[in-house]
Amino acid sequence: MIGAAHILSFLMGFLSLSQEILWVRMASFSYAGAPQAFGIILAIYLLGIALGANWGKRYCASGGNLYAIAAGVLLFAAVMDMAMPWLVVYSFGGSTASGTNMMMVCVLLTAALKSIVFPLAHHLGSSASAGTVGSSVSRVYFANIAGSTLGPLVTGFVILQYCTLQQSFALLAGATLMTAAFCWLAAGGRLAFPALAGSAGLAAGFIVAVPPVMLSTLINNHQQGALSFKEAVENRYGIIHLMHTGSGRPDIVYGGNAYDGRINTDYMEDSNLISRVYMLAAVKPQPKRVLVLGMSGGSWTRVLQSFPGVEHIDVLEINPGYADIVREYEAVRPILNDPRIAMHFDDGRRWLKRHPQERYDLVVMNTTFHFRAYITMLLSQDFLQVMRQHMLPGAVLAFNSTGSEDAYKTASSVFGQVYRLRNFVVAGDALALPEEAEIVRRLGPLIDVSQADVLAKIHADLAYFTAFDEAQAAQAAGRPLEIITDQNMVTEYKYGAPLLRTLGWVQ
Repeated sequence: MIGAAHILSFLMGFLSLSQEILWVRMASFSYAGAPQAFGIILAIYLLGIALGANWGKRYCASGGNLYAIAAGVLLFAAVMDMAMPWLVVYSFGGSTASGTNMMMVCVLLTAALKSIVFPLAHHLGSSASAGTVGSSVSRVYFANIAGSTLGPLVTGFVILQYCTLQQSFALLAGATLMTAAFCWLAAGGRLAFPALAGSAGLAAGFIVAVPPVMLSTLINNHQQGALSFKEAVENRYGIIHLMHTGSGRPDIVYGGNAYDGRINTDYMEDSNLISRVYMLAAVKPQPKRVLVLGMSGGSWTRVLQSFPGVEHIDVLEINPGYADIVREYEAVRPILNDPRIAMHFDDGRRWLKRHPQERYDLVVMNTTFHFRAYITMLLSQDFLQVMRQHMLPGAVLAFNSTGSEDAYKTASSVFGQVYRLRNFVVAGDALALPEEAEIVRRLGPLIDVSQADVLAKIHADLAYFTAFDEAQAAQAAGRPLEIITDQNMVTEYKYGAPLLRTLGWVQ
């Protein structure tokens, strides 16, 4: 059965690489988007493939019924595929280190079990074609490559778009079980068709019947009871979830398990330092055209919406799931219905490249932590130069440095003037911070400046609004500052979170 060998080779590639996609998502979420997550999973997965393939070649020399052997291996693999994600989830309840250790073991076993079958398919496909071994081997490899290519595409773009992470793991486990039944059929097993139908029904039933608790359990294990899980939005772009504080304060938004702000627009409550956005009126009080990169829970956009003189706001957000979050909260929901606000669910760089004619008076970027994966795409000198081309004369750019002194240095290499506003970088070529009385006047349309406590807070906030001093920043960092580029990615790797700390192996 040459055709069966090709099908089996295709399915092994499809299932193996699809499973890797799911493990990468779980690892990336578990480590809050650490850039090392993908590399760690890939390294362990490749090791598992090598070990499994080495074990599989021993079966080829045994002379047994290889389809029956493949069926047994895949039956065990299906059970493990169903159980191992849960083992990882509950292991994180002990500590990050224990979760990491369990994840490495599970990823290794996942890869090894499926890779045992590929040498079997290779042997079956080639030995059945005596005299044409070369062409038969190439067809087996082609089938495997086709499956390996299609698996991540289907899983990453389709399955994860419509299924939760829990459902996706269950779905692939069911597919592995069905592949085991297919192998049993190829081996001449009499119960092949009932097994095939039964495995399909079991997989469907599990997906439908089991409550979606995997993600919430993983999140609560990470939070260790400090916050309580509210809900999550999962799609192919990532995972967004909301947490209750239990103290009456606004809900917290997490993107990829990293803090992404609170649902709060109150200047005085200021639990999310929303005061930084209000204070931008000090240097750009009446912007006509505003660009927001990163909508998150919508709090920043809601405040910018209230700036006097605003005629148009473009919001760039890569994950459309944030719109579902915004829709739930009355405090920020108005941004969804304002005709002045256009929302574009796209990659920021790609959208700007496709719209070179767009220019803005004020640009605000809701950047995530400087040590997370892909943040260089927004912090680098390369991107800031692109952004400058979209800024009108006198325009202001503001973004969150999240404590990276190199972000200020990088901004100063592109713009003539750079200010600090707490951990905000405020940059432009014509920045001027007026006297406090003028700042209060400019803030008047946004907040009630007749109240003494409001004036006191404005005065306190202005103490954090200072010109960037590179020498002082370098002294605070304990090293010379560096310019972030697309090539060096210094905030992600050189000065990012240490690998051993990310994995929980050191404190």
